[in-house]
Amino acid sequence: MESRITHFSLIIDFLDERFDSNRISDILKTEVDHILEINLLSNQSDWVIQFRATYNNGKQLLISKNKFGSYSSDKIKEITIPIPIPLINEVSWGVNQEQHIYKDSHYDNLLDNFWALDVNVADFTNREDYILDCMRRAIKLCFEKKYTVNGVKLRL
Repeated sequence: MESRITHFSLIIDFLDERFDSNRISDILKTEVDHILEINLLSNQSDWVIQFRATYNNGKQLLISKNKFGSYSSDKIKEITIPIPIPLINEVSWGVNQEQHIYKDSHYDNLLDNFWALDVNVADFTNREDYILDCMRRAIKLCFEKKYTVNGVKLRL
């Protein structure tokens, strides 16, 4: 089993502005692959576990539950991680209201499909540190909840 980190933005002119998504992906891939290796999961499956950061105007860090995101024909298990991006009036690295594609959080009606973690954007001075922290917390939760990838349980 190997990992992949991808990024998707529901915020206009956000992706790779004042952060490097490739650098974040490289850091997280190394960390996840290490966890897979020390738990003897790296050789158990030819599947890919894909963590997809989705930048949005939500209120909480969300992690899609285990029942979604399996693509058997492609051998990919995708875990969607919606990351809320604050407004510029909340933190210096935030975005303008007009950049949000959705005016209200479109995840509100879908919350039953996600685990939620609180975020404190004031603890961070830049986008990259914030995104890395959100992704690390979300990935850790996936291992704690023992996601299943093609019959193989993920664990820490």
